[in-house]
Amino acid sequence: MSYYNAAEISLRHANAHGLQFDINYTFSKAIDMGSDAERSTEFSGPNSNNPSIAVSQSSILNTWKPYLNRAVADFDTRHIITADAVYQLPFGKGKALLSQAHGAVNEVIGGWQYSGIFRATSGLPFSLGEPGYTTNWQQPSFAVVTDPTLKAHRHIAADGSVTFFSTDQLTAINNGVSTGSPVRLPYPGEAGERNFFRGDGYLDLDSSLSKAFPIKEYGALNFTWSVYNVTNTVRFDPESITGQLTNGSLGVASAVLGGNQTPRRMQFALRYDF
Repeated sequence: MSYYNAAEISLRHANAHGLQFDINYTFSKAIDMGSDAERSTEFSGPNSNNPSIAVSQSSILNTWKPYLNRAVADFDTRHIITADAVYQLPFGKGKALLSQAHGAVNEVIGGWQYSGIFRATSGLPFSLGEPGYTTNWQQPSFAVVTDPTLKAHRHIAADGSVTFFSTDQLTAINNGVSTGSPVRLPYPGEAGERNFFRGDGYLDLDSSLSKAFPIKEYGALNFTWSVYNVTNTVRFDPESITGQLTNGSLGVASAVLGGNQTPRRMQFALRYDF
């Protein structure tokens, strides 16, 4: 069983003065008791490379009370912003700037077009889990956060690893397992708190600069300079964060997220149209 509610706002600018763009914002919440595909099993879910908690985050831990698994979905992104734009740069003959340019000068500065696509989201959720089998002998339950002020935040640890908890937080979490604060082990029958924390979200900007050079009646030579992941941003996959309590790698991320898998790339293209 799943639920999805959202509000969407769009701002559109029709092509005028050489500019057109679309900006879209979505505020949403997705809730379910499990986010795996039907074809997945408890041994082949998306967490198969992360031994921190259950292989599949969608296993029902207490079959008598399946609603205990209810939480925000693995793919829940509370805020999403997407934008795209095409802009005829205002330089060269007949344009707002340097409109008197002629000949070679106009060929160099005039007729350029910029386009770009941008996407950003808030962080995706992840969980902490017990190192045992309190409720389900085959699947560990999730941990229970007793201190609501405990929040995850990404930083680089002293050993160079990417972790989502500070050294002080990790010490408190691991030492507090026996006392129950700030995180406790689940009691028998409990499923714990699934997807309590937030990791990274998506951030990506791709853009291009292009220009057509007419060759009289013989067609045109088109030049395009494309840049992918313009900001050279790296985002880490929350699903790869080690979440098993008392684990020496607790909070450490081991894989990058989706479109941020590759560093900034540039591509130049020259095409002749006739």
